[in-house]
Amino acid sequence: MFTGIRKEAVDFLIGLKLNNNETYYREHLDDYERELKTPLRELNEALTPVIHTLDPDLDTRPVSVIARLRRDTRFTKDKSPFRDHIWMGWRYPGERRSEGFHMYWGFGPDWMGWGCGSYGTDRPLMDAFRQRILTAPDQIREVFRAEGFPDRYTIGGEVYRKMKVPESVPEDLRALYPLKYLEVAHNGTENEWALMKTPEFVRQMIYEINAMTPLLRLMKELRGNGDPVTPMEAPKPEAVLEEERTGKIIVRSADEFEF
Repeated sequence: MFTGIRKEAVDFLIGLKLNNNETYYREHLDDYERELKTPLRELNEALTPVIHTLDPDLDTRPVSVIARLRRDTRFTKDKSPFRDHIWMGWRYPGERRSEGFHMYWGFGPDWMGWGCGSYGTDRPLMDAFRQRILTAPDQIREVFRAEGFPDRYTIGGEVYRKMKVPESVPEDLRALYPLKYLEVAHNGTENEWALMKTPEFVRQMIYEINAMTPLLRLMKELRGNGDPVTPMEAPKPEAVLEEERTGKIIVRSADEFEF
């Protein structure tokens, strides 16, 4: 059962950042297994029923979901053998992390967040997305106005600078039209950092997964993979409820959220 990500997990990642070598990794392998690998497996196990309710085709096997710390350095100038951050990604079987349109959550020594998107040029998918903007703009608006989405997610993606946006594209959707790929992301707040240390974080992620589901469903439909299952209702986590009650981000004490 997931009980939270402890301070020691971030301590391990900081140490790996400062000592990015095989010796440090092997000397602290037990820390990695205990503080990162085990709780991430537990979090994935807790979220799997929700993921499969949203779309039973998504791959939830730990070996596919949890990213490896060891980097592939064959084609990069940076030969550092390990990452100093970790993430989980839910995608379709057979797709690499650089392909498709999928959801993720991750954290490092100085960041934590989640989102969904495709992270490389995907012309066929985005051409279908552009066509949907032209033929069903209200559907696109509905996706980006889903509960929990507009105020918490930032829309990004590289654009085709020379692509002409048709005059018929509504003003509020014009920035979406020339995208090479689409990604949406949320950077964790202080309150969410605190929740990550507790079992309540499962509830937080269920809420966020449901918020991202309308976009995931749309992109799956446009890719031609069929219609996913309607998402399940999820209670709002206390972090979100408290922010809605007060109208501002709740800042916890340093002892409560600082790692």
